[in-house]
Amino acid sequence: MDKVNERWGFLRETQEDAIKSGIEPDTGLCRTGLDEYLKVIFPEVNDWIHDKTIPNLPEGIKCRKRPDYRSETLKLIIEFDGFPHFQSPLQILKDKETICLYESFGYRVVRIPFFIQLTNKAVETLFGIKVQEPLFKVKYPSLGINGSSPAYMCPAGITRMAEIFSLFPEQYEVNINHLKSFNNDYLTGASLLESEYERIKK
Repeated sequence: MDKVNERWGFLRETQEDAIKSGIEPDTGLCRTGLDEYLKVIFPEVNDWIHDKTIPNLPEGIKCRKRPDYRSETLKLIIEFDGFPHFQSPLQILKDKETICLYESFGYRVVRIPFFIQLTNKAVETLFGIKVQEPLFKVKYPSLGINGSSPAYMCPAGITRMAEIFSLFPEQYEVNINHLKSFNNDYLTGASLLESEYERIKK
């Protein structure tokens, strides 16, 4: 598919990753690194540290804790959660423990899962910041039938996805409708996600 003329694309951890990934084949939309989004969300902040350990962590923990992005000015850690963070209950538990660890050192932690895109509304929900420039358009779905759908997640991962989507109902609607359009629940797991989402919203 030809490239769509949009500045902001599907989120990747870095702009380098985004360039390597190229155009998203189903939509023709580009990919954009989180570092590029951070420049417009926090234009005054220039101390982002990518994939480096936090100083003064206890020995044995230090080597395993490398936040995706950290700002000492904001005391903020941002993690980009790819699909593996929804496949294993052990990984989900590890993520919860990591959040508690970072918070114990005085950081606020924001986790951005691969299926939530940085629309203006999502940025306001995640960071409490209103960006004037139009960002990612909510009309583009993040989920599909390509192996990273709810059908390939563990039960705890589906619950985690539904809980996150409950904070971003517009993105949920776009994605659940897109999954249903394949008419193949076996590969999309749309009914699993929909059932859990409805349970959480009650």
